[in-house]
Amino acid sequence: MALSLHILARKAKTFARTVAECSNWPSLTAAKIGLTDKPKIARFRDGFRLQILPPLKQTWGEVFEPAIADLYKIAQASPDLIIDVGANIGAFACRAAFLHRSATVHAFEPSEKHVQMLEENIRLNGLTNVTVHRAAVTKDGRDVLFSALGTGGGSGIFLHEGGSPVAMQSTTLATVDIQGAQSLFVKLDCEGAEGEIIDWLCSHRAQLPPRVQIACELHHWCPIPIEQMIGNLQLHGFAVQEAILFDESYLFASV
Repeated sequence: MALSLHILARKAKTFARTVAECSNWPSLTAAKIGLTDKPKIARFRDGFRLQILPPLKQTWGEVFEPAIADLYKIAQASPDLIIDVGANIGAFACRAAFLHRSATVHAFEPSEKHVQMLEENIRLNGLTNVTVHRAAVTKDGRDVLFSALGTGGGSGIFLHEGGSPVAMQSTTLATVDIQGAQSLFVKLDCEGAEGEIIDWLCSHRAQLPPRVQIACELHHWCPIPIEQMIGNLQLHGFAVQEAILFDESYLFASV
């Protein structure tokens, strides 16, 4: 009974947030529950638009979590440099660029299928402040096997079952020019690679802007335990908070 009430409460909260943010919420809701294969675009009340990867019943999280619900809290931030690792179709990167027109956004996504839609969403919103990197991100730029799943969820360098592993060279965040930036926002949804990227951020803290925010979805298969990530962040001066949002685990850090 308690679990059923929890699920109903989550669904009600999801519906309310969708109604509040999206003008075409009726058709989005119908597509989410599989009644239709339309719409192709989520239309936000402030003018932002996001082309959707169908079927929305399977890809809803890629739209709802980073854009409609803003679980990474980019709307509350004021960065001049934004990094999105695991950009997928660009729900976060494009939303961030739309909300912060004077900021520079770097979006990292190794799946060509999703990069193409990311670039379409950039064009759809007339964004000129997004740089796309077709690469997976690691702490050392090593060669990796990236496994792309059809809907995007779970695609990454650690889980390969059900995907199509492709060998590629990864990159590091050193490829981003941070000179002159005063405030950095880093969003991580990289299916287990978050631990080593946080390690890279900590070890390069002296080279980062004075203000840094990290918003990260956590994955239980990440090789680096959450306790180790938190300890490393705190050792380098970050205030850290864990949260469960819509039944997913997140970590937020700031300095």
